[in-house]
Amino acid sequence: GYLEGDSVMADTLDYYTDLEKNVLQVAIDHMVEHLEDLLSDSDFESSAWLTQERLEAAKRLKERFA
Repeated sequence: GYLEGDSVMADTLDYYTDLEKNVLQVAIDHMVEHLEDLLSDSDFESSAWLTQERLEAAKRLKERFA
């Protein structure tokens, strides 16, 4: 992964309070929905590759904060 191992991610997650983790989870969920909406919009074609990369990154974060 991006953070070089599960132990680093676990240490990183321990840094946040439960409330902060919840705020991040909600923000990530909204970002995933927003990016999926952009990609499903037939009028949206510019920077679709960047949006797809951002969506994949947001989904990875969602898994890590689950």
